[in-house]
Amino acid sequence: MNKSKTIVDPNEINPVDFYNQNCLEDAFDFMETITPIERNSPESLTYIRNSSDKKIKMIVYDGTYFEFKRENGLNVDVGVKLTPFGLIQKFKFRNNFKLAIHYVIYNKMNNPIEYIRVGIKYYKKTVKVDVNEISRHEIKLWDKPTITADHGRDFIDRIPIYDDFTIEPDNVNYREIVGNNYNLYAPFEHKAMPDEEYVGDMQWYWTNTLLEHIFGEQYNLGLQYMATLYTLPKQKLPILVLVSEERSTGKTTFVDWLDILFGANTVIVNPMDISNNYNSSYTDKNIIMIEESKFKDIGALEKLKNLSTQKKILVNPKFVQQYSMPFHGKLIITSNDENKFSRIDDTEIRYWIRKIPTLENKANHDILKDMKAEIPAFLHYLKTLPPIDTTKSRMVFTPESLNTKALEMVKKESKTFLYKDLEILIDEWCMQNPRAKKLKFTLSDIKEKWFASNHKIDRPFLKQVLRDEFKNTPKPMQRFTPFDSGVPNVNQGRVPGRPYVFKNQYYDASKEEKPDSL
Repeated sequence: MNKSKTIVDPNEINPVDFYNQNCLEDAFDFMETITPIERNSPESLTYIRNSSDKKIKMIVYDGTYFEFKRENGLNVDVGVKLTPFGLIQKFKFRNNFKLAIHYVIYNKMNNPIEYIRVGIKYYKKTVKVDVNEISRHEIKLWDKPTITADHGRDFIDRIPIYDDFTIEPDNVNYREIVGNNYNLYAPFEHKAMPDEEYVGDMQWYWTNTLLEHIFGEQYNLGLQYMATLYTLPKQKLPILVLVSEERSTGKTTFVDWLDILFGANTVIVNPMDISNNYNSSYTDKNIIMIEESKFKDIGALEKLKNLSTQKKILVNPKFVQQYSMPFHGKLIITSNDENKFSRIDDTEIRYWIRKIPTLENKANHDILKDMKAEIPAFLHYLKTLPPIDTTKSRMVFTPESLNTKALEMVKKESKTFLYKDLEILIDEWCMQNPRAKKLKFTLSDIKEKWFASNHKIDRPFLKQVLRDEFKNTPKPMQRFTPFDSGVPNVNQGRVPGRPYVFKNQYYDASKEEKPDSL
């Protein structure tokens, strides 16, 4: 690489010192633009004072300073000494130290310009290092007058211009610019360990320990999930939900580890952020984690489910016009409420819910530090796994493979109060009437028998619950005995109607009255 194009980090050497040590020729060249000079030797300059070309030694460079020896047309007092940087600061930038520093950083140390213009708005690219020493790349809205004040008017012309924002996730071959759009996906901070350095799974022992704890009997699915996040960051995945009422389960450790692993492409939010109209806090993130959550608002719940599958999103940032861009967000939720963190219908296939056991008396309190050190080895292992099969489901995993007891419990708890009441009432009736093969009733029958005095429960509500939650519809017109106990001469007579029918799981055929033997 050409030395003049080598980037020099201002954190490694002060820009003033860099200029004084490396840019003497630049100082000489600038002096030549403002006054006739002749360089007699590396140590001295001669200032040409008049048209007779009478040359007088006016300025002497001693290897550190330019010393002004005589009165001169530059209005510098005799005896004043200026370093090369002091010279350009005084004459080139009219004593503006900040402009002089920026000139050195961008023009001489070749640092990339940290500003961009997208459409008609200016932004500044920033990097923050968090408590885990992970770089967080962000862009912040900036304004043109401030940039001009900081860097000079000519600097604006050097700022790159892009048409729009986009999201192009790639953890291996990152591109900052896609077409003429600025990529909001941040560079992946970690590198996989080279083949020659990898010796086995023990190099990611604590990572494996946590994954085994989180994914349990679905450990292999957990590895596929992690491999997908790393190698296929555009791929849609189910909403991963980690629940437990117990303390010290490792849920937060898992979230913090993902935050370290995927850095600026993750965000930790709360349910209010999801329901908020201003969504720019998470729309450019690849992994959206919602801690200790309980979704009560139906609108937020529907928005959450839509986020798990949508391919584009309308970004609504404060003070900036809305714009649309691709969306590749994966959702992870942790909750202390095992059964009621959200409502989930029987037909819902977008959730993967795992109940996490406690780590009480087994925790490694330095596990995040250990897991961070293991990242290169773990990434190497993920790259050796078989390619992810995306043909079975749009979310990689089939609903059958993700079915867990925790999911079934949440689905059951998500039923309406009427479903739960009816489930108990029907079960009790069947248990008390073991001679009845089936329970039959119409909406009017059930309303009159069990809910006659409850004005909140009407026939349309009963019909909705029987249809949508019990998956039960009325049979064709027939004559039947409502709530027939199976005992002769006890129930009322048969009536016409279209009854709902439930099998009696407690039916005891031995209690049927048999006809007398001949």
